[in-house]
Amino acid sequence: MTQSESDGRRRVHTEDAPAPAGSYSQAVVAGGFVFLSGQTPRLPDGTRLTEAPFDVQARQVLTNLEAVARAAGTSLRNATMVTVYLRDLGDRAAFDEVYREFLGDPFPARVILPCDLVGMAVEVSATALVVA
Repeated sequence: MTQSESDGRRRVHTEDAPAPAGSYSQAVVAGGFVFLSGQTPRLPDGTRLTEAPFDVQARQVLTNLEAVARAAGTSLRNATMVTVYLRDLGDRAAFDEVYREFLGDPFPARVILPCDLVGMAVEVSATALVVA
């Protein structure tokens, strides 16, 4: 895990999730929260699961988010807000089944948005409390 600090913010990086595909951090810790960048259905080595069934893609996305959350000192179980981007809103129920494996009661606030995702069915970002 590599971390850097600047102005009260700490960048988080882990090899257990895919490296950023652009100019962003996997997560940033600030003010007692961790802000987790959107994760897509990629393996930690960057392999894209574009042809995988929806549930496999969703599980990989949440596995990636959990890995980054853990590197930041928390877990998705401490999430306060989750944003889900779905290419097909018809996948909401299937997403919810996988989602319940990673997040529990009390469930965080959540929004699900339709999105013209290219080469993937789902992307998820989250905000979580950092528990000392």
